[in-house]
Amino acid sequence: MNVGVIYDDGLILLDQFGVTLRYYYFPVATKKFVPYDRIRAVDTAVLGNWNGRWRLWGAPWIDQWLPLDVMRPKKDTAVVLTIRRISPVFTPDDPELVAHLIRERMTARA
Repeated sequence: MNVGVIYDDGLILLDQFGVTLRYYYFPVATKKFVPYDRIRAVDTAVLGNWNGRWRLWGAPWIDQWLPLDVMRPKKDTAVVLTIRRISPVFTPDDPELVAHLIRERMTARA
């Protein structure tokens, strides 16, 4: 296990510096790193048939991007990071815990 890792489910990694979303960029599946100080807000959203549950990778809306997650259709809650133009929307195994951990680190840096 890496030093400083707070949460890691294979797709999402939280450490002391920020959030790493694995398999983010299409089509090469490279990762995206978002430092906590770039996050303006973090929310959870219920996934439904028309708002991303069946989208495995890509943009459900013009201002959001979902990294690759082949298990997304079996999940019901996503985490939304508000950053600049495009908000990453991802589906960790424990979305409430991930949102809570990110909020803690956002307020600790404020």
